[in-house]
Amino acid sequence: MTTDADDVPTEATVARSHDETHIYASPVSGDPLVLPGEATAPPGSVSGTAAGDAGTAAAPLAPPVSPARANVVLVALAVSAFLFVTNEIAPMGLIPSMAADLGRSEAQLGMAVTVFAMAVMFATLPLAMLTTRMVRRWVLVGALVIFTAGAFLAANADTYAALLFARALTGVAHALFWAVVVPAAAGMFPLVRRGRSVARLSLGPASAGVVGLPAATYLAQQTHWHTPFWILAAGGALLAVLVAVVMPSFRTHQGTMVRGEFPSLRKFIRVMAVTGLMTAAMQLTWTFFAPYYTEVTGFADGTVSILLLVGGFTGVVTTWMVARFLDRWPVKAVVLGLALLLVMWTGLSLGGQFKPVAVAMIALQGISWSVLVIAVVNWALRHSPWTVDIGNATYATLFNVGNVIGSRVGAIMLGAWGARWLPVASWLLVAVALGLVLTMPRGAGRTRWSRPGAGAGAGVGAGAASAKG
Repeated sequence: MTTDADDVPTEATVARSHDETHIYASPVSGDPLVLPGEATAPPGSVSGTAAGDAGTAAAPLAPPVSPARANVVLVALAVSAFLFVTNEIAPMGLIPSMAADLGRSEAQLGMAVTVFAMAVMFATLPLAMLTTRMVRRWVLVGALVIFTAGAFLAANADTYAALLFARALTGVAHALFWAVVVPAAAGMFPLVRRGRSVARLSLGPASAGVVGLPAATYLAQQTHWHTPFWILAAGGALLAVLVAVVMPSFRTHQGTMVRGEFPSLRKFIRVMAVTGLMTAAMQLTWTFFAPYYTEVTGFADGTVSILLLVGGFTGVVTTWMVARFLDRWPVKAVVLGLALLLVMWTGLSLGGQFKPVAVAMIALQGISWSVLVIAVVNWALRHSPWTVDIGNATYATLFNVGNVIGSRVGAIMLGAWGARWLPVASWLLVAVALGLVLTMPRGAGRTRWSRPGAGAGAGVGAGAASAKG
């Protein structure tokens, strides 16, 4: 039996590979360019493109961009992710304002979350498959353009139907963005730094809980719920231009991530089950954060944005800290996140009516959810039996299946029994997810979908012969 650390290629191996050959991508077509006089692939080896077509992609010898430029692009993508996630979670703080303005109940406004999640759920995998051979830069720019249009429509929505249409359109943009951005960002860095690059990208969406959601809630309470969407539309337009300028042109097979290090369909299916359960648990209660904390705990409406800030701040700090450990303990990080989340739901179920307990559980939610989201996407990429963009898109689809189911079940429970019982249902779902992780079979992860040497780790040192968890 190996340890998590044993499954990770050494940084020295990746660095040596990077020093030997420098491969660049054409700024227009994205085709690989090897500079004259530079080392090329050894005779008889399979090129990235050919290997990708054959289903046994070999890992590229070097990242497709310099480290300095990769870091600049990562910042731009993290800020873009901040906008996308702020838009996604905005209804958590805006539902009361939307309901009052549109003449609907808070439970009905839960459809703003459900429609969005359904659009993401149905669009992610088809869009990933349609764009898998396209240059990553233009796919991401296209996602930002669609996002801008949807946010603009939401900023002008004056009916329930118009709001739901705008949410569906931004859901399609969200699907396209998240189907591409994680493998695209990680593909600009050496494989051994994948966990850290994913964690740093995640600082953007984590910051949405600190700045985006509280700010959107505050602006809606002080002005109108349309105001946050005007700001999101303007930001989306600016970032579309920025990403078009700074991001290099490359395709999936030209990055450092083509397939998972330990492809296994059996393990990947279990990872997807955990993904759906954990997101359903979170959305079931957190979609109705404002009703829960005003009706059950007794906070005033004006304090909701401050409460959200508590969870968001702890989430950002946790995201920054977990980056250094994710590459070394990828599976243990998943267990830790689920265990902490189980403690959080226990606290709300038993003591949510007490303000000190409720506030402490918000902070714990920020910690546990930040660890869990980063760890599970990293875990999914490790075991993807297909190319990483398809594996990532499958993960994103199951993530939003959980969002749809969780928000709908939460709306039904809210209307029938009130907000008091929401954390109890979330606790049950997380307990099942934790059980699936703890009973995960260990050992070699090969299936009929993968062949020896097909994993992304094969090209950066074959030190890992088997995968744990």
